[in-house]
Amino acid sequence: MADWHRMTALEQGRAIGAGTLDPVALTEHMLERIQRLDADHAVYLCRTTDRALAEAKSARVRAKAGSRRGPLDGVPISWKDLIDSAGHPTTGGSGLFRDRVPSRDAPILARGSRAGLVCLGKTNLTEFAFSGLGINPIFGTPPNPFDTATARVPGGSSSGAAVSVARGLAAAAVGSDTGGSVRIPAAWNGLVGLKTTAGLVPIDGVMTLSTTFDTLGPLARDVADANALHAVLAHRPPADLAGAMLKGTRLVVPTDHMLERVEDGVRAAFEPAVEALARAGATIAREPAPEIVAARELGARHGVLAATECEALWRDAIARDPKTVFHMVRERIGAGATATGRDLYELYEGYKRLAAALAVRLAGCDAVIAPTVPVDPPAIAPLLADDQAYSRANALSLWNTAPVNWLAGCALTVPCGGRALPVGLMLVQRAHREGQLLRLGAAAERALADLPKPALAA
Repeated sequence: MADWHRMTALEQGRAIGAGTLDPVALTEHMLERIQRLDADHAVYLCRTTDRALAEAKSARVRAKAGSRRGPLDGVPISWKDLIDSAGHPTTGGSGLFRDRVPSRDAPILARGSRAGLVCLGKTNLTEFAFSGLGINPIFGTPPNPFDTATARVPGGSSSGAAVSVARGLAAAAVGSDTGGSVRIPAAWNGLVGLKTTAGLVPIDGVMTLSTTFDTLGPLARDVADANALHAVLAHRPPADLAGAMLKGTRLVVPTDHMLERVEDGVRAAFEPAVEALARAGATIAREPAPEIVAARELGARHGVLAATECEALWRDAIARDPKTVFHMVRERIGAGATATGRDLYELYEGYKRLAAALAVRLAGCDAVIAPTVPVDPPAIAPLLADDQAYSRANALSLWNTAPVNWLAGCALTVPCGGRALPVGLMLVQRAHREGQLLRLGAAAERALADLPKPALAA
């Protein structure tokens, strides 16, 4: 049986370009795997089979004519099910929108199609994309593939996106990140994930959680794939990864906030990773990041801005059939209704002020680094049985990632080992430094390659 699903997206693309891999055969192979391994539709809420085959046939013609549109032309990927796709349901992970069928593609999906990407289908997510855990009792939760004995959370909200790549059901994926929803599932599934600068990738035609913080970004097997897919999404040349090295770089490990809730197992992977980066030539500084602490305190005083924006956007839809929405998500959205005008002013202005201060701090280093998620993915069943346990686990999943969104940064997570479960290392920079982070990520990826990593369950 072909093992094309084990190839990276760029490896598939190069084989298509060389004429050794037929994009139609590749797409049929991936669709067969989806049919066989995702029988309960927990990963893909919608399979766009006819579209995928038509796009693959067009890619075949271009490959034979020597007119490929780019390095990912003919490569099959998944798209998160909050990105509009013409003629197919786009639900935002909510039963409220089972019958919502857009008449046109979101501009970002159309951009991907113009680049030759093959759309396999639309992947599962937390309802309204509003949780870092990835639990969805309405459509089902795709379990973390690194533990077959205990069903663990996949990370959210881009749960299906991450699992589709980790299980070889897509070469790469497009997800969204409002508080960590690309980076968390990427880290917990042993993948690379890029949180882009807000506004860099268009979100028109994307079901909104937060007008302020929503972003789109790639989840991929390695940094090179993330770089290539990001170039398509952002409609700009890919970063030059050739010769990327850590020698002469300065990386800052925060001594407050981002390390204060790290579990022993995560720390046991993160600290050796930091040492490996230092051996590769990076200078490691450990110092406070007071802007991140201040941002957390600002939210504690004035509320969750994403919840307020989400509640304003979707209150009427939820009110029509509230029992359709998982109560933990519904209550979290509902809490946004309590914000006052003063709260909103303080949040908007406070985050703006702190973002400017953090940008100055980040200008003095190549990246802030920290564990992407301070804890291992918890088991699903106890969280569904205990609302307080769910809330605690959700807060921990977002603990290190959300401040990057609040403070208008960009970030990349790369795998850095782990015992039985994957651990991610996050690199953070100020806005519009994606290229810098991708180069750093490529160098870090090489430096971390020899660290022990958990094996994917069969």
